[in-house]
Amino acid sequence: MKYRISIFILYCFLAACSTETSINQPDTNEETASFSFIEKNVFRTRCAFSGCHASDTKSANLDLSTTNAYSNLVNVKSILSTDGLNRVEPGNSQASFLIKVLDGSNPTKMPLNGAPLDQATIDLIAKWIDEGAQNN
Repeated sequence: MKYRISIFILYCFLAACSTETSINQPDTNEETASFSFIEKNVFRTRCAFSGCHASDTKSANLDLSTTNAYSNLVNVKSILSTDGLNRVEPGNSQASFLIKVLDGSNPTKMPLNGAPLDQATIDLIAKWIDEGAQNN
């Protein structure tokens, strides 16, 4: 019985990592380039929910749960960056490790073993960062 439960949990985990590739965006980018929108529609559903970056797992010491996501991302050095980049460098998406792992310019591509985010979603996250990465 434990074996079947373990297989079921593994199946759910893998399915969560690979099913949803894009987010449903409202009609205006003005509304969507906010941390609250990205946290709710990307981090919570694709990163923390899948078990990779939840409070109890913290892969790469990154907790993207609702209450901890912002403080774990903005102006925090990435332990995976060989260049010493911050996970999110406010005002500069190109110097943000998060964008590098999402767009494939870093060998560690996220989501790990899952369907990649679509370009519109990556662009939305980059826009939020370029606009100052506010906790809005």
